[in-house]
Amino acid sequence: MATEEEKKRNLARINAMIIYGLEKGLWDLLGESALAMSALIGRGMLEIMEKTMGLEIAGEEPQDILTEIGRIFIDEIGIATKFEITKVDNSVELHVENCVLHKVEDDLVHAGITPFMCPYLNIAAAAMRQRLQMKTRISKLDVDIANKKCALCFEMM
Repeated sequence: MATEEEKKRNLARINAMIIYGLEKGLWDLLGESALAMSALIGRGMLEIMEKTMGLEIAGEEPQDILTEIGRIFIDEIGIATKFEITKVDNSVELHVENCVLHKVEDDLVHAGITPFMCPYLNIAAAAMRQRLQMKTRISKLDVDIANKKCALCFEMM
């Protein structure tokens, strides 16, 4: 019988398989236009963060919202070891290190798929869209497999 640690690792593997399968399926079906799905995906993820993790957007400053999202990902969920978000003018850049989804991203990149379901990118963009009433456009999605780092950016329009 599996130990609790083995069960946790197996659950993480199943979740990774689900994410990979969804992204690959959408990419195979829609091609690069699957990137447009990130707005809807982010909105759904943001709703869950607001309901289950106490994230508040209304009345908060944009940088404070982004900082809180990063704190939740690191301190509450533990899905990365470093998460920095900076907002300069209409550009929001995210730097993530040692993400638990890094293997999924590696597999997607090797399959020729741009990882577009990134929770960090999608939730941050959804929060800014909702708070600032502006549209967003992904402008950078760089996955550094060797160093387990991602540089992600979206523009507010």
